[in-house]
Amino acid sequence: MFVSGIVREFGELVSEAEGQVIEGIRDREIVTEPSATDRFLGALEIVTRVHAQESGILFRARTLRDRGWNAPEKKFGADFCGILNVQLGTYSQSKGVLVQAKWESPGFQVHRGRGSLITVAFSDGREMQRCQDQSEKMLMVTPDSYVMICSGDGFAVVPASSVIGLSSDGELYAKHLDRFFKEFLMCFVGDPRLRAYDPKSLEIVRKESNARFAFLLEVLKSEQMRTMKVRYPGR
Repeated sequence: MFVSGIVREFGELVSEAEGQVIEGIRDREIVTEPSATDRFLGALEIVTRVHAQESGILFRARTLRDRGWNAPEKKFGADFCGILNVQLGTYSQSKGVLVQAKWESPGFQVHRGRGSLITVAFSDGREMQRCQDQSEKMLMVTPDSYVMICSGDGFAVVPASSVIGLSSDGELYAKHLDRFFKEFLMCFVGDPRLRAYDPKSLEIVRKESNARFAFLLEVLKSEQMRTMKVRYPGR
């Protein structure tokens, strides 16, 4: 299906974008979850653009945001809807996920164990209840919904279905951000009912999924890019 090394390369791009956000958090340039989400998606756009100049495989990320970006978070069921569109030779796929981001706090604590083990501890209370309510809203759209905890030590992703299963304090297994996105690329994660191919269809999905942001990640061979004429609003 994929050219050798493509999944590893993509994981490195995600890690690079994540690293920029982590640095901003540690330097106290980023102090809120919306800022972390915004910075991560912006960084992902930049690193994929640089990668396009160095590889025969093109990763291209484009982001759309709700025009009322400063509206109260409770208006939205998800922070972002991520759509993957793969066009590689005989393989074609478009699918998406919904993600609600949360700032690490006493209510959501990331724990790292031996090796690659990572968990998130949820504390019972208003924060947890709000997270569960938002998870239920996302799950009404798609079972491929997730909660991403933003931490200065790295991000962690847990399934929204696991979050709503908690009745009190609890700890859930999580994935590192690069691993989550690599599984997204490998098609272990993602709902084919959430699909987009251009800015117009991406905006439709963003509205229908009630997300603040939407990003379209395209994976194709560089020579395909030269034959495509896609206009992106404001670009």
